[in-house]
Amino acid sequence: MSESIKKVSVVRCDDYNREKTCTAVQRAIDLAGGVGAFVQPGQKVFLKFNLLQGSAPETCVTTNPEVVYAVAKILRDHGCEVLLGDSPGSGSRYTENNLRKAYAVSGYDKIAKDLGVHLNYDVGFREVSAPESRTIKRFPIINPALDCDAVVVVSKAKTHMLTYLSGGAKNMFGVIPGLDKPTYHARLPDPGAFGRMIIDINDVVKPKLQIMDAVMGMEGEGPHAGTPRKIGAVLASGDYNAIDVATCRLMAIDPLRVPTISAAIERGYLKEDFNDVSVVGDNLEDFIVKDYRGPSTFLGEASTQGKSHRLLRLVFKLVNEYPPRPVIHIDRCISCMKCVRSCPVKTIEVVDNKPRIGYKNCIKCYCCHEMCDSHAISLERSLTGKVLARLITRK
Repeated sequence: MSESIKKVSVVRCDDYNREKTCTAVQRAIDLAGGVGAFVQPGQKVFLKFNLLQGSAPETCVTTNPEVVYAVAKILRDHGCEVLLGDSPGSGSRYTENNLRKAYAVSGYDKIAKDLGVHLNYDVGFREVSAPESRTIKRFPIINPALDCDAVVVVSKAKTHMLTYLSGGAKNMFGVIPGLDKPTYHARLPDPGAFGRMIIDINDVVKPKLQIMDAVMGMEGEGPHAGTPRKIGAVLASGDYNAIDVATCRLMAIDPLRVPTISAAIERGYLKEDFNDVSVVGDNLEDFIVKDYRGPSTFLGEASTQGKSHRLLRLVFKLVNEYPPRPVIHIDRCISCMKCVRSCPVKTIEVVDNKPRIGYKNCIKCYCCHEMCDSHAISLERSLTGKVLARLITRK
């Protein structure tokens, strides 16, 4: 196969039974080239999962621990020194205590013990120069991603309110330490610019191998408040863009709507027709969920047809009325203040021990919605936004 072709393997995996999952992940990696094509015995490998925040596996907020177990076991048996970890989302401080809680709730502490591998508790980070970056020239990167010989990424197939897809590329945002994340949302509130920044981070870290947990995905208001949806597959690839393209197809998403994929095309990392992505293994068409529900922050497919609709969409974006805005439901709010800490523009104040959003400065990055454990924040359009939505989606 030509070096310009990016291989993605797709393998059926109907549930998280440990034996079935290990068999499926092993086959997926073998089809992608074999573990030896990506890492070598004796290397220290940082296995980075998706730990948005500590959540039970059945919520599908995090990478399922059984998929992480399968990948870690393959790496360990290959002779690698394996370190598991991630930095949680923007509403959490990057501390050892918070990591321990999140690992325990998500089930990672148990699999680490079962395998005899370590979880990362080093909460240090270092500034890394990125002279070739198109967006930001220096990034704070957590120590385990810098101190290893190779990074292996185990992602979760989820929708995302800002980037549409939370996959292999977006997973790398986790190497930015906890409360540093909101600053990047503030500096790059536009999805396109944010997607280009995600590509820049991947260029800095250079992950070697990608695994996608698409056994159960998340649809709707991902990456935290969506609902689980079965897809029934695991994927593997040496290329984070290619695995995201294949994941989009499983979720019936047009890859061109995902800002990280568009950014990769801009840089020549992918061809616009994706004929440089080759899918091997089981038939991808068998796993496509045609009615997979996208986030409410994106327009329906009908609205993308025709120049007039595209022009209207641009106008609505400029006047900032179309996108839903976060609305706090005080009756469900538990006053944890994660929304206050995660807001990159500090437009959420505390009044009578409850958060209140100042919409004048709200950039609609949805960090508050993403980090709300109690689901007390919904996304709702203003009256003007509702009218515009009806006009722009009318057939």
